[in-house]
Amino acid sequence: MDITKEQVLQISKYLSVVHRSTGRIRIKISHKIKEMRQEFEKLHISINKAKELPKKIQGIKEFKLIALLGTVTIVYDEGIFPVNMLEDLVEGKNSEQTTAFINKLIKDIT
Repeated sequence: MDITKEQVLQISKYLSVVHRSTGRIRIKISHKIKEMRQEFEKLHISINKAKELPKKIQGIKEFKLIALLGTVTIVYDEGIFPVNMLEDLVEGKNSEQTTAFINKLIKDIT
């Protein structure tokens, strides 16, 4: 099952960029994202699978998920990883491209 553009836009409502610098971005995840638990279960996405992402995505050097604080810090290689996909997800932009990118990731981790 693929994630839909509407689901991507819904997820983006729970995200905000806390800090970004060259090769690094920190994203805040609202605790209210738990409201989407059923959607994530349908897609077979879990926190444990999310922690496996950096091993599967070319260009991600480090991925630190701090569930207690609700933050994700991603260190990436600017020449390889398209950080605009993360920014687009957080800002709810280019949802069709972002949806395709996320669906590819989901297939890679499931």
